[in-house]
Amino acid sequence: MQVKPHITLLYLLSVFTILLLISFAFFIVLPENQTQFRLVSDIYIGFPSPAEIFRQKKDHYADISQIIEQNQITSDNDSVADAPAAIFIPDTLRANADSLKNSVRRLQYPGTDRSLLYPVFREMDSAASLNKVVRIVHYGDSQIEGDRITSFLRNKLQKKFGGKGVGLIPARQVYDFKFSVFHNASENWNRYTLYGKTDTLIKHKRYGLLASFNSFTPQPCDSSPKNRIPEYAWISVQQSPYSYGNTKSFEQCRVFYGYNKQPFTANLIVGGQLADSGTYQPADRLKQIKWSFDSPVSEIKIELKGKHSPELYCIALDGENGVAVDNVAMRGCAGTVFTKMDPGLFSSLVEKLDVKLMILQFGGNIVPNIRSNYSFYERWFYSQLNYIRTYAPQVQIIVIGVSDMSVKKGDTYTTYPNLELVRDALKNATFRANAIYWDMYEAMGGKNSMPSWVFAKPPLASPDFVHFNPKGAQIIANMFYNALMHEYNQYKKHLLLQTEE
Repeated sequence: MQVKPHITLLYLLSVFTILLLISFAFFIVLPENQTQFRLVSDIYIGFPSPAEIFRQKKDHYADISQIIEQNQITSDNDSVADAPAAIFIPDTLRANADSLKNSVRRLQYPGTDRSLLYPVFREMDSAASLNKVVRIVHYGDSQIEGDRITSFLRNKLQKKFGGKGVGLIPARQVYDFKFSVFHNASENWNRYTLYGKTDTLIKHKRYGLLASFNSFTPQPCDSSPKNRIPEYAWISVQQSPYSYGNTKSFEQCRVFYGYNKQPFTANLIVGGQLADSGTYQPADRLKQIKWSFDSPVSEIKIELKGKHSPELYCIALDGENGVAVDNVAMRGCAGTVFTKMDPGLFSSLVEKLDVKLMILQFGGNIVPNIRSNYSFYERWFYSQLNYIRTYAPQVQIIVIGVSDMSVKKGDTYTTYPNLELVRDALKNATFRANAIYWDMYEAMGGKNSMPSWVFAKPPLASPDFVHFNPKGAQIIANMFYNALMHEYNQYKKHLLLQTEE
């Protein structure tokens, strides 16, 4: 039986009309900004909106061409801004400041006081001449995992102000860190954190600057240490062929530990040879093991043995002077861990490590939690900044705001509708705490800029439309570095004017 053409046409028009009506009803029933609903388990159903059906297809993604052009990374990208501070002359300084002024997203200050970073710059300028290490701790969520962003910033600052090494590392790495250093450890290291999955058996707050600690015997100890068989653990560090030159070697190694109930031994192996061995007595406070080397080393192994492991908070691999920049990545964290730390231990580590600047880069894990108001997050984040202000008053703080993040809507990608609210909550908390803010969202192009980074050739961000890839991370790090150097140049001009007066 042959179906007449007009019957087929009527059938198709009927189906289209029914689907169109369902689509209209679908968007009337669904809450605002929701484009699909769950049927069962992980099965969702969704329809294009009426506007999407009838509009002409056109994606409006941000134009980032000028941003990328101004921040290209080259192997010889050692401009005047990277030269040692002592060789600046007035004309060069002014020219460099002027060139940065129009090409960077500036740091934002609370009120009109632009001198908040002057003490940090003064410390960095004098680090080499006074033979001391000035430390910058870069905290963040998964956006900085694998030393992304931090590694480039570290390299630029160490080239300018001196310094070696990768900075602070835990006994055992959780995330891939092979770009900067090959870091391995024995399997018997236990890891305890203040973020992610926490261990409810740990009743204290001694987590140190990394918001975590490691132990090669279980914590808390399940039997008397006197009856335990001594356990052996090790940590090894080797240079990575992929790392920046300053990171490939270090001139000192410091191990920060505490609260071991029994003595333990520690051996240091350098280049396959035993370089030092010692026995360390029970401790009820923060302690330090320090090894200095006559010349830079690029490979060490630390061997530990005892019935009861100390709480190992961090290992510092630094130069003897200059700048140290640490990468502290906390996957899934919203930056609300600081108030959970033991304040005494926190203060002691900040003092012993001579921390002068903390960079906090969070907010991305709050964005998927879509709300109309984020005053709760502003309060939470302000309490973290206030904690740092209280227990590390010598430390200045820069908050790097959330990046653009995209959600798929139909067949296009668009900025989360609440992202700017999260950004504003971070900024408000920062200014309330008299800290400094850098708007990464605006720096990378603002609304709907993440797709432009993902679709760039070559790509600069991952297909999840959330994270920068290594190349994109370099560019965003360079943008932040230029913003920081713009302020440094203003500091140098301030000193110059004082001298002329």
